[in-house]
Amino acid sequence: MISATAHDASSQQLDREISSLKAQIAALKAQRSTQTSNIISSRASLSILNRLRAPPPKSMSTVKSLDDSLRDDTPLHTALLSNATRQEARNLECLYRACAAVTTFKGHDPDPKAVDHGNFLGIRIEVGSTGKFIRPYYIMLNKPYPSNALLRIHRHTVPPCIALDTLAHRYLPEPKVSGSTILKEKKQDLPRFVRAIRKEIVAYHNRITSIKHLRKQFKLDENVSSKGKERERVIVDISAADAEALQLRMEWVDGRIGRCLVDGRGAVKKCAIVGDDGRDRETERRVVGGDKRMETIGTRLMEGIY
Repeated sequence: MISATAHDASSQQLDREISSLKAQIAALKAQRSTQTSNIISSRASLSILNRLRAPPPKSMSTVKSLDDSLRDDTPLHTALLSNATRQEARNLECLYRACAAVTTFKGHDPDPKAVDHGNFLGIRIEVGSTGKFIRPYYIMLNKPYPSNALLRIHRHTVPPCIALDTLAHRYLPEPKVSGSTILKEKKQDLPRFVRAIRKEIVAYHNRITSIKHLRKQFKLDENVSSKGKERERVIVDISAADAEALQLRMEWVDGRIGRCLVDGRGAVKKCAIVGDDGRDRETERRVVGGDKRMETIGTRLMEGIY
């Protein structure tokens, strides 16, 4: 019995070391890729590559340079220059997407029965998640009223959990009409509408990212290969309880189930944790305590566990 217990303990320790080494290798590979991109796209590197690309002076033509391997007729120089050009273009794209979070464009709907002869105004909304740009969201607006500049949403790719109709009713109200005649025109505010939409989208993705971070913090997405690891887990599930990710559901190993209410900015407002012995007030206070941020729930819980 003792030997079996010792074997399980050593196996668990070995599994932890292997997982730690894999995580370190992944982090080092990511760091190497980042450093390589930064070095290749730096001004100094581009200057060296461009200088090597130029023909050497006639006075130096008889001298064998140490940089001959990097001349423009070598595969190494060609590969470096190509990578530098691609990285420079990528940096410019990232800078543009970061600085111009909202851009507009004009488009045309090929449908012959489309409103306003198919003309529409497109709005592109850039959002980042976990340090990366995700696919932009688009909102297409048209002018349904002849000889009037009032706008109406035509199509969009905004997530269904975002209250787009509510925001449109607030900032892009439709006028009162009788047939094709506008009886009372209401003022529209397109800039505020776009700002409000992007704010809601960013907050939504921040909440989703916080949930992913909590799951990673408690290693809920890792494959459990031994019973010893399963017993080490204190929390068995953390997930969004609604489409908006405004409610967080947590489940403990001992059967306790918690529900947290989060506001749009990611602050924990309320928490209720119920187990076989009733409410767990102490853990509830930990969840809603501290800085009250959703992303730091795991840190506050671990302070009470370990």
